[in-house]
Amino acid sequence: MSRFSLKSSARLSALVMLAAVLTAPKASAGPAAEVAKRCLHFSYIAYPFKRPGAMPMSGDRQAYFKDCMAKNGAVPMPNPPPKEQ
Repeated sequence: MSRFSLKSSARLSALVMLAAVLTAPKASAGPAAEVAKRCLHFSYIAYPFKRPGAMPMSGDRQAYFKDCMAKNGAVPMPNPPPKEQ
């Protein structure tokens, strides 16, 4: 190959790479760690921990956490459930 064709192919590949970088979709940032900590704390207030085997577990705590994360932590502070006697 001649020197001219090597330069032109190098320029072409550089242009293709530049176009690929500039048109790549931007990645969105996930929620902050503070939001996750807040949502986890709120989920344990709304659905407190119970000893495994004492009662059947449900997915309520996980559903609350996912909902809180979807709202980026913008949920009101939950009221704890009444104490059982």
